[in-house]
Amino acid sequence: MMEDRFKQTTEFLLQSWLELADLIEEHPEIKRLLFDPVTGLPTTPLLFPRIKMLLEERGEVSLLALNVVKYSKIEEIYGWQVFDEVMRKIAGTLESITGSVLRDSDIVAELMVAGNAFVVLLSPPRNTMHMDPEARQMLAEKVESKVHEMLIAETESGIYRQFGCYVGGSTIIQDSNVRLERLVYRALERALFDSGTREAVDAAHREERLRYILETGQINTLVHPVLKLDDMSVIGYEALSRGPANTEFEFPDKLFRVAYDTNLVLTLERLCRQRALETAASMPEGRLMFVNIEPEAVTDPELREIMTTTLVSCQGVSPSNVVLEITERTAITDFVTFRATLEYLRALGFGVAIDDAGAGYGSLQCLAETCPEWLKIDLSLIRGIDSDHMREQLVGSLVGFAAKMDVKLIAEGIETVEELRTLRELGVVYGQGFLFARPSLPFPADEDLASLRNLL
Repeated sequence: MMEDRFKQTTEFLLQSWLELADLIEEHPEIKRLLFDPVTGLPTTPLLFPRIKMLLEERGEVSLLALNVVKYSKIEEIYGWQVFDEVMRKIAGTLESITGSVLRDSDIVAELMVAGNAFVVLLSPPRNTMHMDPEARQMLAEKVESKVHEMLIAETESGIYRQFGCYVGGSTIIQDSNVRLERLVYRALERALFDSGTREAVDAAHREERLRYILETGQINTLVHPVLKLDDMSVIGYEALSRGPANTEFEFPDKLFRVAYDTNLVLTLERLCRQRALETAASMPEGRLMFVNIEPEAVTDPELREIMTTTLVSCQGVSPSNVVLEITERTAITDFVTFRATLEYLRALGFGVAIDDAGAGYGSLQCLAETCPEWLKIDLSLIRGIDSDHMREQLVGSLVGFAAKMDVKLIAEGIETVEELRTLRELGVVYGQGFLFARPSLPFPADEDLASLRNLL
């Protein structure tokens, strides 16, 4: 299946290359159109003369292909300008490592204009006629590592998580019976397939690491205070799940993304929920614990039994002190089961909150189907609200809606005094954010939050 995928990626190139070769021979001025306008790099057809010369001299030439996968997510979420900037950074990194990881004589190009793959034409080995496949593989891994280092250092973490970069390699062998463009096409097909294999291996390793985390129970719970904004009193805490510290799985976005990709989301959800309720057992009296729950977990047929048995084992935790916070990482597809389960949990005494209002999948439908007691305004609507009239009007509308429907409103992600002041003026009653406290181990003493009264 993977082989078919990469065949589809490149098969359309061959015919265009065959046509371009004849066209360039007739009209040399067309060459300038074969430079990518975003990165300024030449595209693969401009490498053909160099490849032809190396094949005639050495009988073979090797290349690397760097494939940017799942890149469409960047464009969908952040726009094409951000994607172009990512491609410029990758191009810059490839050029910057020529003379170190790569040789000065290696040539960096793009597979095609405005594409999502790069090609590195490797200069011949110094001491041998042939490129050792193991040496080529080691070089591919070094290039991939350098690109990842750059992206981590220079790209926002939210953007970096939307895609991957994998490098594969192949060698073109001289064959006078096959046209040059066809030889290059086949080699790039093999290199892209090789990069896809590396992607699959990477995914398999991540699944293995996640399974180990789940089997060994390496999930911890931090808490983040939720405050009443008029007097800065703590009314509860959001339970935040964390994986092993200083690993790629430390934060929940990566944990749950891999869990969804590997069908482990229910297993992860159960462990996170168990840890959160265990933490709630030592919560100060009279406070609420907001526990995140995935939409897919709400339709888990075992959820009712799990919630009941977990509460029994967590002495001191009453359902009336727990608010189930429905996150919207994925769309809700079965609202009938969704509603039935929520009504059962409500009958036990649990409260219900909708998280990320204004940012998730089908937020309005989820709101209508759920009729929550709590509604959390996504931080994307809070950020800079003091200087953004549109955000101010949107949040004001939510305040009016909440008042009419008797829903308690919580503003997430408050980071500045100006944002806090605007939210108070709009009538938002509750909030949380880094302005007040960072997520911490349970539970911050109230006196540690005494300085918040300076914000009154």
